[in-house]
Amino acid sequence: IHGLGSVSSKDNEKKGEEFSGGGKSSHTAVVRNKDAKRPVVIITVYSNGFIVSGDEKGFRDNSDPVNKKIVEDMKRTRQAPKELEPIVASVLKGRAEEVAIEVKDKSSEVYSPPKPTFKAFQGQGFSMKSESDSGQPQSQSLLSAKPVKVSVDSSKPSARVLLMLHPRNRVPQAFNTTHTALDIYQHVLSLTPDIGPFDLVSGFPPKSILNEPSKTVEEMKLKGATITQKKK
Repeated sequence: IHGLGSVSSKDNEKKGEEFSGGGKSSHTAVVRNKDAKRPVVIITVYSNGFIVSGDEKGFRDNSDPVNKKIVEDMKRTRQAPKELEPIVASVLKGRAEEVAIEVKDKSSEVYSPPKPTFKAFQGQGFSMKSESDSGQPQSQSLLSAKPVKVSVDSSKPSARVLLMLHPRNRVPQAFNTTHTALDIYQHVLSLTPDIGPFDLVSGFPPKSILNEPSKTVEEMKLKGATITQKKK
């Protein structure tokens, strides 16, 4: 690896290329690369460490004594320290035996990791439409259901709900907490016999209560809820 400087011009020809310091604004030291085919590796030096271009490890912090020594040796000798060679070799992966090195001096700056960039959410979201719109076939119990009005047993726990029937007919209704989604479906079927296929949804976002017809009012936590009839 050709270094960042040398002691004499003769040594320059044998060991390394003399580097030229950049201006105060550029803060860059560049190895004179006489061979256009020679790859260039950029080392950016910060007050707290350095980064080698193409290095998978990324920022190398001066809290590691090896990294600190590399920076100190580069500043002191203006050469590429031996400890730097395996890092550069891992970047090149055997593509070249010689490499030109460019040093960007940002030693007046403290390196801090870049803020993560925004990435569009690619997960699953909620749809405001009912789950019944997914086209899932109704269970056999619903397909064979008959219009039956519920009978509420006053001696047993009950819950009041608001049935919102198509198109916008509000019907308060009591059910025993042991009544099932199928019971509610049959009751609504008796109130709207000519509407055709429909679903019953509740909650937010709207969710079909008919996915599991055997679930009870208590299990579905429908006390005080609004159940909306959706025509298919």
